Amino acid sequence: MTLREMRLPELKQLHETELREAFPPQELKPFSAMQTLYEAGVYHPVGAWEGERLVGYAILWESPAHPYVLIDYLGVPAHLRNGGLGGTLLDRLAEQFAEMDGIIVESEAPEGGETDALRRRRLDFYRRSGFTFLDYDCVLFGVHYAVCLRSPNGKGTEAGAMAAHQALYAAQFPKWAYEKFIQIPRDPEHPLQPPESWAEQTTLPGLEA
Repeated sequence: MTLREMRLPELKQLHETELREAFPPQELKPFSAMQTLYEAGVYHPVGAWEGERLVGYAILWESPAHPYVLIDYLGVPAHLRNGGLGGTLLDRLAEQFAEMDGIIVESEAPEGGETDALRRRRLDFYRRSGFTFLDYDCVLFGVHYAVCLRSPNGKGTEAGAMAAHQALYAAQFPKWAYEKFIQIPRDPEHPLQPPESWAEQTTLPGLEA
């Protein structure tokens, strides 16, 4: 498996194909938002290749002021899933970002619904891949996520991860929008009333793409 950072047209194709197949609309950023982050130099789409065949991908969002990266999206093409490629990809990412204090992952938290079995399988996948679940969860545009961390250099901490996590979203959204649509950490006693999807955020005043 060879990792290579994708160019912007490749990210656009990935968004239109693999990401749309793998992620529900409420979890998928508009391409325009990805492009803004990419052009700012903080968004790194990485493809995993075997020869000329794409066998996996990860999109990493860097926090310039903190030695942490967030895996915004991770996946394997549908016909190649359940063959161990995802775990191998995470190991290779840990090698590539060996100087980082932490790789952060948001994974949907079980909430008693019919999709809980799938959500638990995803959580178990990250545990098997060397991630530790942190004591805080988060809410992003109405979706509740558990948060986990893998520290390539062994220096990662929950406090450091939370500070980096907060900084990433605070840098993307104006203060009023962050307070209305983002909770890091989640506050169960003060639930947010957000739009239903990432796509809707582009229609909000001050957040147009």
